Amino acid sequence: MLKQRLLTAIILIPLVVAGILYLPKTAIAIIFAVILLQGAWEWSALAGISNNIFRFIYVLIIGLGLYYFWPGTGDRFLMQANGFFAAIWWFIAFLWILFPQLLKQKSILGIIVKLASGGFVLVPVWFALVSIHSVSDNGPVWLLYAMVLVWVADSGAYFAGKSFGKHKLAPKVSPGKTWEGVFGAVILVILYSLVAPLWLPIEDDLIKWLVIISAALVPLSVIGDLFESLMKRHSGIKDSGKLLPGHGGVLDRIDGLTPSIPVFMLVSLMTGLL
Repeated sequence: MLKQRLLTAIILIPLVVAGILYLPKTAIAIIFAVILLQGAWEWSALAGISNNIFRFIYVLIIGLGLYYFWPGTGDRFLMQANGFFAAIWWFIAFLWILFPQLLKQKSILGIIVKLASGGFVLVPVWFALVSIHSVSDNGPVWLLYAMVLVWVADSGAYFAGKSFGKHKLAPKVSPGKTWEGVFGAVILVILYSLVAPLWLPIEDDLIKWLVIISAALVPLSVIGDLFESLMKRHSGIKDSGKLLPGHGGVLDRIDGLTPSIPVFMLVSLMTGLL
């Protein structure tokens, strides 16, 4: 499993880095849309939809949502509004994680709520990814920083959890997650944020905000991971898909990004990083 994860990462990381730094806004928007629409397909199964026609309709609805918000990407006011909405939604998702039995039994109401949740998860993160990339000439660099931050946190949590993990974080939702993993993620992210100003376009007096924001994003990425784990546990599915060898589906790879990127966008605008 670890070899597959590493091989997939070795192939994907250069493509992601080159795409973010060199592709224009429209291309970035389309690529992220394709990725997130695959995520919508996977989410429809997590929500309890098995009929492929209904799943396709759901993907189409999410796609129309992305198309509707496309003209507003890069607008700073709408970026803040999107960030506030995402922050409120992820607070609600956090409360849901605290009560994992809520809507566990399959029902029409549960399916509707979970399908709506997928929209609240996927549309804001697409808007944030495209907006950060296009908000300024330095947008691509900041987007790359934020995405790598989540991957650094994921790696820190994985290896710290494997090496030192003893105290379960949320055993009813994701038994493999530990507090030691979270602390390992925070430490590695702080180190990353201290080194990153060597290449980031950032003023010296803002570095402290960069470190604070980066460390604060770690719990958010964990919430994103746990929320997807909750949906998988409700549906009885181990991985959201099989698209990425060693990683599972698209949702398994982007779960930490879904809360982190919109909130990073919001606080970066508020503190002057963007």
